[in-house]
Amino acid sequence: DVIKEKNVLRVLVSADLGFYYIEGGEPKGIGAELLAHFEKELRKLKPKLNIQIIPVSRDELLPSLEQGLGDLVVANLTITDARKKLVDFSDPAITGIEEWVITNKKTPAMTKIEQLSGKEIWVRASSSYFESIQVLNKQLNKKGLPPVVVHFIEETLQDYELVGMLNNGYIKAIVLDSHKAKLWMNFMDDIRAHTKIPIREGGEIGWAMRHNSPELRKAVNKFIQTSKSGTLLGNVIYGKYIDNTNWLNKALNPKKIAQLEKLSSLFAKYGEKYDFDYLLIAAVAYQESGFDNSLVSSRGAVGIMQILPSTASDPNVNIKNVRNLENNVHAGVKYLAFLRRYYFS
Repeated sequence: DVIKEKNVLRVLVSADLGFYYIEGGEPKGIGAELLAHFEKELRKLKPKLNIQIIPVSRDELLPSLEQGLGDLVVANLTITDARKKLVDFSDPAITGIEEWVITNKKTPAMTKIEQLSGKEIWVRASSSYFESIQVLNKQLNKKGLPPVVVHFIEETLQDYELVGMLNNGYIKAIVLDSHKAKLWMNFMDDIRAHTKIPIREGGEIGWAMRHNSPELRKAVNKFIQTSKSGTLLGNVIYGKYIDNTNWLNKALNPKKIAQLEKLSSLFAKYGEKYDFDYLLIAAVAYQESGFDNSLVSSRGAVGIMQILPSTASDPNVNIKNVRNLENNVHAGVKYLAFLRRYYFS
């Protein structure tokens, strides 16, 4: 019905390097290329139909779909029982997916699932990875073992940002789909995928739509039969981004990756001064600003720690010139220490 009655099909996507991203003003990635081909197929039925892309954060994909703000979600979503209660899924576009724990190479290879007990892992709350960890923690609990310690990250952080933080030791572990992990292992030197202990096996990736959308589901499934992984078109598109890393060199900003290393000393200095793990400070800085000290928010927060000048000048912080990188880090960490002391001690 959506295809027959509308000239616009609204597709919800989320920024994800390699799957949907903008380069030189043009959409790129597996999702972008698949949608371009899908639009051509739809126009055979309705020549004036256009696909309208609506970008949202990952935690807003399914709520936006349910609320009618979009008609279709194309965002590398794993099909799970919890999600199927909310929306319908297409036939799988990719099958045989495993979810792997990824760490820095300093972590020895793990071969038993029990070795994850007590480990710290950073995930998005909306992800299938979190669902998988919840199942794993129930298994660990039955064995009398401590659970995996989950740290939630900002929904806007992309995989490449997490892998960069992991590669440089700012966080200890993340989870990635096996097809994504293969890409990053070809690009980053210091990460390890613990492939012998997948926390999900036999995963499937699909496109999502609201319940009771039979015509749309039929059109999507027809397209997926000719574009899924294993077909000629699918293999060309997936291979272009997953098996080849040349595009990454162009898409990624090497200055930002190098900046991770330069900031370590500042995070360590003020982490030690105020008794914070420097990894926590790094994670906060990354979530707040992406390590961009020139950033100024609409509220007036500035710098890498996104602190308000008025907060920095408060007697409890009292750090001047917070546009200076080191002063900004100092003020941000000192403010965190104040909050900890005032509210939690």
